[in-house]
Amino acid sequence: MKWLKYVIGLIGTIGALFAVNKVKSEEVKKLKKVIDKNKKEEKKVEKQIEELETAKKASKKEIGNIKRKLTISKKKTKKMQEAYDNDEVESAVDFLRKFSEKK
Repeated sequence: MKWLKYVIGLIGTIGALFAVNKVKSEEVKKLKKVIDKNKKEEKKVEKQIEELETAKKASKKEIGNIKRKLTISKKKTKKMQEAYDNDEVESAVDFLRKFSEKK
């Protein structure tokens, strides 16, 4: 009978973990979409930088500025990813205010 209690307790614990994982706030879910969008944009910019460097159509100053903006964007995306991983609602709201598309 004791082993039955342990099995039920284990199943309950696992179920609780899944339930907690499923419940993410709406802001954090929106933040994930913004993170994915920023990562796609970063990849496009990286390809653009490579094309400019190989074609040698742009000056070093322009390429340097683009690289700097890319680095800043990557740092912000990393901070957003940390807020998403830690399920920080307040940080997610702040990032969404900064990076939301204004139509």
